[in-house]
Amino acid sequence: MIKEYKVCSKNSQVNGQPGRYYDWSKFCWNDKEIYIEKCHVKDCDHKHEYKAYPAFVDGDDKNCHYLHVPYNWTEDCTVFRVYPNDCMWVNKIFRGRKVIKQTAIKKDDGWYWQLELEDKKC
Repeated sequence: MIKEYKVCSKNSQVNGQPGRYYDWSKFCWNDKEIYIEKCHVKDCDHKHEYKAYPAFVDGDDKNCHYLHVPYNWTEDCTVFRVYPNDCMWVNKIFRGRKVIKQTAIKKDDGWYWQLELEDKKC
C-alpha cells in the first residue's frame, strides 16, 4: 500500500527539531529568491547576488530521503535539511502498518513524503 503526505510542519523535522518550531513561510521551495551580499570593504559598492536553488532530494534510498531547502534565503542565505518525522522512517510502525520504503517526491503542488506500507496491520 502506498500513501502520500504533503510535506508540512506537522509531519516533518528541520535539522532534527520538530517542524512546528519553524516559520514555514520562510522556506523557499522554488528558486525565485535572491540573496544580495554587499562588499564589506569601506567605500566599495560591489555586490554579489546568490539565487536560491530549488529544493532537492538527498539521503539513502534504502532508509530515508530528506530535502535540502533554502530557508530565509533573502536574509541569511541558509539551507536546512527537512526530514519526515521518525515514525515515517523505514522499519517503523506508522498508523498501525510497518513502513517498507520512504521517499520524497515532487508534484505540481509541492513536495510529498511517499510511504510504502505493509498491507496487513501490525
